[in-house]
Amino acid sequence: MRNSPKKIIPQKNLAIFVFIFLIGIIGQLLIIAPSGWNANGDLLFWSSHAHDGSWHIALMNEVKKGFPFQNPVFAGEKLVNYHIFSDIAPAIFNKYLGFSSLELYFRLFPLLYSLLLGALAFILGKSLGKTNASGFWSAIFIYFGGSFGYIVRLIQGKTIGGESIFWTNQTQSSIGNPPQIVSHIIVLTFLYLFIYLLENKSKILYLISVLLLGSLIVFKVYASIVLLGALFATGAWQIVKDRKFMIISLAILASVLSLVLYLPFYAKTSSFLIFQPWFFIRSMVVADSRLNWLDLELRRQFFLSLKTWKGYLRVFQIELIGFSIFFIGNLGMRFIGLFDFWNFLKTFFKNYFNQLFVLIIVLSLILPLLFLQKGVAGGTGQFLQYFILLFGVLAAISISRFMDKLHNIFLKFSLSALIIILAVPTQIGLLREFYGRSPFTKISKEELSALNFLKKNSPKESVILTPLYDPNLDLKDKIPNIWDWFDTAYVSAFSERRTYFNDYEQVDIMGYDYKERLEIKKEIFTETDPEIVKQKLLSSGVDYLYFLKPITPKVDLNKINLTKVFENNLVEIWSRPF
Repeated sequence: MRNSPKKIIPQKNLAIFVFIFLIGIIGQLLIIAPSGWNANGDLLFWSSHAHDGSWHIALMNEVKKGFPFQNPVFAGEKLVNYHIFSDIAPAIFNKYLGFSSLELYFRLFPLLYSLLLGALAFILGKSLGKTNASGFWSAIFIYFGGSFGYIVRLIQGKTIGGESIFWTNQTQSSIGNPPQIVSHIIVLTFLYLFIYLLENKSKILYLISVLLLGSLIVFKVYASIVLLGALFATGAWQIVKDRKFMIISLAILASVLSLVLYLPFYAKTSSFLIFQPWFFIRSMVVADSRLNWLDLELRRQFFLSLKTWKGYLRVFQIELIGFSIFFIGNLGMRFIGLFDFWNFLKTFFKNYFNQLFVLIIVLSLILPLLFLQKGVAGGTGQFLQYFILLFGVLAAISISRFMDKLHNIFLKFSLSALIIILAVPTQIGLLREFYGRSPFTKISKEELSALNFLKKNSPKESVILTPLYDPNLDLKDKIPNIWDWFDTAYVSAFSERRTYFNDYEQVDIMGYDYKERLEIKKEIFTETDPEIVKQKLLSSGVDYLYFLKPITPKVDLNKINLTKVFENNLVEIWSRPF
């Protein structure tokens, strides 16, 4: 029997627990919490938070409007092919409790997620390793463990950093991706419950497990694919070995629930995954932003061209080098978990939990090496999140076992300090990359005033048309305005109105055909014939024209039956007659 889930934290270890969690949560919140702060009337954002935060706040607005949800940046179209469920709870808090959407997205829910993630890592690590130490180390790897990307950066003569140089974002970075971190929480919870489900056969645990695993797909499809695939394989083995159907029935019921929840948000596109073996390793080797090791790739191509068995052997050796760098580089100090990974493998056919655990790791490693995501090639790299998440737990178990064999306190302390020192540089480098420079972008007080005007003075179902994003436009501001930085959902997010077409990257990922709307936007802002512009506006169903003075339409808006309803130093808003 494994440890009882009771008495999670003995009193004598409480101080250690509090210290790890306090520093860990603060470190994780530093990745996201500084964004969305108001400074002298402007909203400041670091990293990609202006894009991601705007999108999720816009989705929160849709949840508040009720089902069926529309796409907030593609007005009139049903919201499909996206995980919206992580935005439901913040939307409820915003609507009924009056919490600011900015505080909810950038600070309050990240605090909750961080606490839950660390606590679940501790609980699962302690349960599997049977010691408090394994729980502590599991939390440490969740909060502080990074890749070996900093070693590459130092070899290249740069400062520490390189969190995703081997393609995978580290677990602590998931705080900036609500669907991702919620999926981590669900995965760890499910695995913890699965331990006791195998031992106790509890109907309540079985039902909770079905609900958790079945709902995972509407938070993160990648996580659902990996867990359901592993669970079906484990269930099939239970049938063969013991003629029992508990695990397979769990997988089937969870799959049915997944379909019930997912299909209302699904729309068929040309392709979701593209078969492209070894893309991540090949691009990791040659990309100048990663290893930039062109010589290795040239040697591979040369030996491949020989078409001899010796040449193929050398190709295999080079591919093995690339895979090893990819594997160990992404894991960082979590590679220590290989010791207990081997122990899990030795009991693979005897222990259903160990089998499931290993299969999740294997699937989350293999799938991204075979497939790419349509629209954003690196999307399938999110599979790897579960590979490094669970290896952190294995590393914790391995370290705690080894430490138990050491009786010298000074040696224990020194070894622990060394592991942490070698694990944390990419986390430190990440924070340095974020905040060692000015904010990436801002929403100015002038725009906030305009967006607030729309929020208070326009019908809730209004559709806003904004200028076409111009990637070549650069006004050379020290902190660029958000519309001069990237195409985002910020107008929809902060006006609480839908836009005709914005955030082309997100729209493309979700599989919408946006070419017609793209041309209409372009024509409205570049056409000089009032009649043509008027017809385009009527056909688009747009209610308001929102634009920045540096990007004004070419046509005289007074000639197309529009009325100026707002103007300040930066923004103009024109309305059609209602």
